[in-house]
Amino acid sequence: MKKRYDRAHGGQAGPCAGFQAHPDARNARGAYVRPADGVSPHAVSAMPGASLAEEAQAYSRARYGAAACGPKKRKAKKSPVWTAVSIVAAIVLAACLVALGVIGYGYWHGTKVYDDIAQQAFPQKEADALASMTVDWDALLAQNSDTVGWIYMPGTSIDYPIVQGETDEEYLKKDFAGNTGGIVHKGAIFLSADNDPSMADHNNVIYGHNMNDDTMFAHLLQMADQQVFDSARTFYVFTPTQNYRCSTFALDVVDSTQTSILQFDFPDSNAMADYVASRIEESVPAPPQDVDAAAASKLFTLITCGDDYATTRAVLFGAVVEAAVPDNAPAE
Repeated sequence: MKKRYDRAHGGQAGPCAGFQAHPDARNARGAYVRPADGVSPHAVSAMPGASLAEEAQAYSRARYGAAACGPKKRKAKKSPVWTAVSIVAAIVLAACLVALGVIGYGYWHGTKVYDDIAQQAFPQKEADALASMTVDWDALLAQNSDTVGWIYMPGTSIDYPIVQGETDEEYLKKDFAGNTGGIVHKGAIFLSADNDPSMADHNNVIYGHNMNDDTMFAHLLQMADQQVFDSARTFYVFTPTQNYRCSTFALDVVDSTQTSILQFDFPDSNAMADYVASRIEESVPAPPQDVDAAAASKLFTLITCGDDYATTRAVLFGAVVEAAVPDNAPAE
């Protein structure tokens, strides 16, 4: 009865109910066929061999594909501002990497210059006697006629030739080999221009940079720590005619404008003893107990920049405890 009702009314109950049948869109048995998208009802009626099931499946496949794909999404356009920011960031990053490479090379090259000099001029640092610790002065003077000495502190990176310029600014950027280029300037270890080049003064002042790679005189600032100060009490100063073994007795961190500590000579032994006592009193680390201020007869003062570089100085004081004529001293 239901089938007869459907045929009689030209429609179909179920999922297709509610569609209006086109008069030409019926199959051979008179049943309505829903055309697939893009196929006209007239084209369907012109296919006498098409069955209802086949047409329904074709319609379902067409509709499923359209629903699955959905509407096409447009690609979001990149903002010109973000593109410019990305380009600038990439340029800045590349520039930073180049700068770091140049700085790293500068430190490496500066260290290599002095390592090569030390290997050539002062290869044997350990000796049974102070007089046996010899430096190749001919090799040093051939490279730099401003050479006046050598300084060596066991257990640290301090192992350098000493030069003396016309002024105390000459060797701030110029190294022992005469190099002044590049971003990194290690300069040289130099004796104050106010001192006698033979280091015959009562107090001989020697300068060096505080480098970030712990070279030159960077170790001096570290000696503000008590343990570091106590671990390296001895340093040596060599000249072509005299070798000196020194023992540290104080380290002061002073304002860069405090030049009163730079006393090169003293009128008598009492004045020198008072000077030594005042330096001990103002020492940052606790001074050693074995220092006899009255016994000091010759001093070496080592100076470098503080952590802030411009405003403070670390000043290490050492007294000569032994002197000897080197085995390779020139004949008189």
